[in-house]
Amino acid sequence: MTLDLAGLPPQPEAQRLLESALDAPGHAYLLTGPPGSGKRRYADRFAAALLESRIGRVESRAHPDLFLLEAEGGSILIDAARELRRDLHMRPFEAARRVYLILDAHLLRTESANALLKSLEEPPAYAVFVLVSDHAERMLATIRSRVAPVPFRRLRRSELETLTGDPVAARAALGDAGRAERLATDADAAARRRGYLELARACFADPGFDPAAAARQVADAAAARSAEAGLAVEEEGAAQLEGVEDKRERRAIEKRTDERAKRTARRAQTDELREAVDVVGLWYRDLMATTLGGEGAVINSDVADELAQDAKSGSPAEAARAVGIVLEARRSLELNVQPALAVEAMFHRLRLAPAGG
Repeated sequence: MTLDLAGLPPQPEAQRLLESALDAPGHAYLLTGPPGSGKRRYADRFAAALLESRIGRVESRAHPDLFLLEAEGGSILIDAARELRRDLHMRPFEAARRVYLILDAHLLRTESANALLKSLEEPPAYAVFVLVSDHAERMLATIRSRVAPVPFRRLRRSELETLTGDPVAARAALGDAGRAERLATDADAAARRRGYLELARACFADPGFDPAAAARQVADAAAARSAEAGLAVEEEGAAQLEGVEDKRERRAIEKRTDERAKRTARRAQTDELREAVDVVGLWYRDLMATTLGGEGAVINSDVADELAQDAKSGSPAEAARAVGIVLEARRSLELNVQPALAVEAMFHRLRLAPAGG
């Protein structure tokens, strides 16, 4: 078994631990670290190596010995955890083992976590659990004690620039490899970012700024990215169906594709909303740095001239207050507050923030 990491962001310690694990796989691993550090992609490659499979069959969730457990509506439900426990009684269909890939493991509800704990306590010899989490500290200590940790670190700007060849994308991504690659290679993603920067600037400087219209622009962009992501999965599923004549197998592929398309679309929409809020917050952070004479610390270097112009009519206190407002909106999104309302409220508060200075 070999670990194919071609094209992945550098994570030397995680790579060493995963390659070592392949020599004598244990029963459970926890890949944990900040968002955008490459954990999911490393988990897919690790699963492919464990199953001695092409990576495409794992990424498309088409391998018969791969079981995926992930959040539905912001949490991992007890029914899904029970389904995993029932699946443990099934021996491998094709590979020497079965891999149980659990994404966003910190979103396990208490009852779901307890059900998973039972699975971890009594795993069959052929089962390998691969958990992935941005927030391992939120998981049950009893679960963490039964998995081998594989830590990931935040990526440096220089590493992202090497990965993408785009210095603007590398700076704007703030250590998130997926975001950096999208900004560097996807013209639509780059255009959306520029649009969010323009909204942030208009909110600060344009007397006719409309918070509701700005929130609709963000929501429309998130919906577009969601539809695009779902369509990509559907196209993958259609390709898998080519040459498959067995009706039962076709139905299984269609069901699996439909479920994955819905999950992928929801995640893409949520990610885009978060990125929009992050970009607005970074613009105000850059404005604060510029008003303080710290132009060298500006993240959005491609709009440095506009920031210098706006800094003449702003103050560090106003910009700092705005950054705080955006952080509150970001926390609201993490708590599953209605996204459209959270974003519109953010723009309304930002519009009023300078008046309080």
